[in-house]
Amino acid sequence: MRAQNDTLQTAPAVSWIAVRIALVAVVAVGTFVLNPLVGWQWVAVILAVTAAVLPQTFAAWGGAACIVIGMLLSEPDVGRAMLAVLVVHAIHILTSLTLVIPGGTRVVLAALRPTAIRFVLVQAIAQPLTIAVMLGVDGIRGTAPWAIVAGGVAVAAAAVLLLRSAGRSATADRRGG
Repeated sequence: MRAQNDTLQTAPAVSWIAVRIALVAVVAVGTFVLNPLVGWQWVAVILAVTAAVLPQTFAAWGGAACIVIGMLLSEPDVGRAMLAVLVVHAIHILTSLTLVIPGGTRVVLAALRPTAIRFVLVQAIAQPLTIAVMLGVDGIRGTAPWAIVAGGVAVAAAAVLLLRSAGRSATADRRGG
């Protein structure tokens, strides 16, 4: 016999399989749109399915690499570059989620909200930068090394900021703990 209060209700949730299907769909659509080579398209889809079945293989990042290969083999285009930034970022996020969401579970949508917010914020920064770089490369052919230097400086600055904030939080933990 069950009492009336023996039920558990949660907020709206999605199944673990939905995240993995989304990963395969994003890799497949992204590859078929951005990579003109049929062989690489199928390699990317096979890698995405492998990643959905066995997330610990990190195979979806191979699918993202297939998109990059297609981008390198085609003519530069601002729209395609922006789509590639969006798709590769989505692949990265979905792959990371498949690694931490166990099979057979459900994920409350509210738990995915911070990930979605970070995705939108990163895209809000990355898309204008993609436009700037693509337009800059078109305008001054042969002088793209400035973008490499700027990217290196940005990565170094981000690393320094992250290390400093990690040092501050470790110091605060020692004081408080």
